[in-house]
Amino acid sequence: MQRSTSLVVLFPLLTLGIHLGSQSSISLLALVAAFSLLTAIWLPLAYRGRAGSTWLFHAVLAVGALLLGQLAILPEQAWVETQEGEFRGRVYAVQPLSFEQRVLVQLHSPGGQRVAVHLPLDVWVEAGDELFFRGSVAQPSKAPNPGVFCYRTYLRRLGVFGVSYSPEFEIIPGAKRSLLDGVRAFLRQNITAQVRDPGLVLALVLGERDQLGTERREAWRLLGISHLLAISGMHVGYLALGITLLVQRLPWRPWLKYICVQAFLLAYILISGTGASAWRALLVSTLGGYASLRGLRRDALHLWAAAGWILLLTRPSLAFDLGFMLSFAASGGILLWAPVLRFRWRNRVLTYIAQGLLFSTAAQLSLAPFLLNSFGEVALLGPVATLFFLPGVAILLVGGLLTALGLGFSGLGWLLNAVMNAVGALETLLLPYARQCTLGIWTMGEIVIWWAFFIYTAWHLRRPRLTKPKRSAAHLMTIFVVLLFISSLPPAVRRPLEVTALNVGQGDSFYVRTPGGRSILLDGGGDLTPWQQNPRNAGRERVVPYLRHRQVERLDFVILSHPHDDHLSGLLAVLEEFEVGMVVDSGHEHSSPTYERYLELIASKGIPYQAVQAGDKLHLGEGITLTVLYPQSLRPHLPSAQNNNSLLLKLEYGGMAMLFTGDLEAAVLYDLAHDSTLDLRAQWLKVPHHGSRGSLVEEFYQAVDPVWAVISAGPNSFGHPHEEVLNTLNRRRIIWRTTQDGPQTFEVWWGVWGRFRRSAS
Repeated sequence: MQRSTSLVVLFPLLTLGIHLGSQSSISLLALVAAFSLLTAIWLPLAYRGRAGSTWLFHAVLAVGALLLGQLAILPEQAWVETQEGEFRGRVYAVQPLSFEQRVLVQLHSPGGQRVAVHLPLDVWVEAGDELFFRGSVAQPSKAPNPGVFCYRTYLRRLGVFGVSYSPEFEIIPGAKRSLLDGVRAFLRQNITAQVRDPGLVLALVLGERDQLGTERREAWRLLGISHLLAISGMHVGYLALGITLLVQRLPWRPWLKYICVQAFLLAYILISGTGASAWRALLVSTLGGYASLRGLRRDALHLWAAAGWILLLTRPSLAFDLGFMLSFAASGGILLWAPVLRFRWRNRVLTYIAQGLLFSTAAQLSLAPFLLNSFGEVALLGPVATLFFLPGVAILLVGGLLTALGLGFSGLGWLLNAVMNAVGALETLLLPYARQCTLGIWTMGEIVIWWAFFIYTAWHLRRPRLTKPKRSAAHLMTIFVVLLFISSLPPAVRRPLEVTALNVGQGDSFYVRTPGGRSILLDGGGDLTPWQQNPRNAGRERVVPYLRHRQVERLDFVILSHPHDDHLSGLLAVLEEFEVGMVVDSGHEHSSPTYERYLELIASKGIPYQAVQAGDKLHLGEGITLTVLYPQSLRPHLPSAQNNNSLLLKLEYGGMAMLFTGDLEAAVLYDLAHDSTLDLRAQWLKVPHHGSRGSLVEEFYQAVDPVWAVISAGPNSFGHPHEEVLNTLNRRRIIWRTTQDGPQTFEVWWGVWGRFRRSAS
């Protein structure tokens, strides 16, 4: 039992270790050396039964997990530098998109890497073809800000680490279709011949969702039943049951029947091209069947953990696969809570319904942290909807399997169509009641805390022989009281003041969130080439998704430093999408269409507006103030008048100050630095005008004397940030960050301590 328990506990820790290893700065060679050394010390001690071997074993596992994390990202690191040349590989999947198609190719060289090649929609290509293309292969792009779709993360989950948008390509049709492709086509043809609307049946039986339809996918997501589409333990279980019933009638030895069942399951999984959930089910079936043949004790959690270990050791990159995490979280949660949730009433129907709801709720609670980490929301109707849809899904699955194998008949096709109609009616009935619990995007730390409490609670409730029930209840109540006490502390104690410089390309946008939950947006980025046919909309593409990601429903203040497009354009989408308490700017007008639309939105939505000047203050709660230091009055005759009338703002919280400088240039900065009535001192500085050479004034940096600085700059032809500016920051030992590397968050705790925190993307 102790070994089983250890394996169960160490499996989630192995997954966490791989995640940490993938983000670790420790070199691969150092980890290999440490792992080899620890293993060489541990093995003799363990063989001789010496004391301390257990602790060394855990050290070996910890370093091994970090090493697996480094190995998992080796293919990704191979594309750090863009590779130019000619490439050739075999197509193994084709995914149609809105305006093009993504062709997944396994290259013959270098190293059999998998890449995604984007081709026009009108090009005919299918799995098994050879693709020759000329051009460049690089890493997929990262999300510029959290909340924005991250193509790199998506492809990583598919095991793809390179991408190419190749203008020159040649498709060589496969000489012959592989056996798996032929069988898959045969099964697909049988289903489409008998089912009027085969999209759902194809998704359930073969894992093909291309014909499922966007509306149905969205409906099942809102209802919280998307997991029923994944080929998983339910599918493998039904198939195993059917094959076992047939094989048991044969006069074979038990081990031959066992091999036959597992071979059929393996063939189905290979044909359906499924992910981690199906492989988990196969491994559990294989290990459980072997234990049964050998008369060994079968512990469900032990088998679950063993399957996870095998998958991670053979393919560490699965630790980043959302399907892997959701599959093991749901199944592990159910197995963990099963002894607690099992009961029996006199009425069997009520018992089935109650237990079904409880098991589904346990699975939903297991999935909740991962769903919140990925999507920021959880479907509240999930447990109930799962209970209602499961019988229909089971009929479609079993009937679809029989139809795919050619064992169907006309009546079976009619039955499948009738069930499809019933499923559609059920969707229509339940969708109006679908609600999402939006708690914001959870971090890995919050996931670990949630799962630690989730596992601790279930383990104590299911093990009354190890821990007396009263003692278990006391432990759980103590933890609950501590969590309740922490959550009831004042916001200023529990949360920092956050200032995030968003990645909006070549422009400015800062999101400020106070400990009390007030939200302020300073500038919104934009596009420096609005005359282009398809200009980039930083507000729609980068700022709004980030605010949605942060669960912002209302912005207390929207502040415009000055009305140049690289600061203003992105605010238009924000004003259209969000409720705004007040818009603040300097009152400096501009003749651009963007500025006119800005004024129209303020007027049409009835948003309170205020033009501010030096001396004005905004009080943000918790003793936080935002003070306007400049301009005292507008100076329209200055050179670069828009830039040099930018608002100079000072955000103060306790003993910490932060200075926002807009696009102020050298002449104004020099005057401000020599104005004895101004207190420019601040620990954090927004470097003026994207770090341009024209805004470099040594006296200004001396007057501010910052410890930290951030530069809002993206790819540009202006040379921002200028090398002399960076040299000045380095010479003054200022810790600086630039948004070219992604959004930069600065936290101020209790008004006395600050730090940069890299925002997760």
